[in-house]
Amino acid sequence: TATNLSPGSAVTGATTVSNTGTIDEYYFVSADWTAANFSVSRTTILANTLNVSVVASPDTGLYTGTLADLIDQPSGGRQITTADRDEDLFITVALPTDAGNLVMGVDVNIDFVFVATSTNTP
Repeated sequence: TATNLSPGSAVTGATTVSNTGTIDEYYFVSADWTAANFSVSRTTILANTLNVSVVASPDTGLYTGTLADLIDQPSGGRQITTADRDEDLFITVALPTDAGNLVMGVDVNIDFVFVATSTNTP
């Protein structure tokens, strides 16, 4: 949860992806976002402005881009085997220093969605 991000600030959260099954899997990350307090069009501007990075521990970048473009990433999926079992992920959301006035005071609700498949296509 982040409140009152100012241009140039960021927030990072962590989660663990686990493979508790009996076969190796690929996972994909997407952002499901909705307007919180302004119109969808103003929130869309914010979603296209916010920068997101998803990094697997220790330092493997899975996605870098806008919130709006975080759909089924990384391309080709990220394999997690039954031997690995767990992988820590760090998700950073940043408001660029050049963010304009159109995004000031706009809130967005974000859910990060993880989908696992046995193949490398979502």
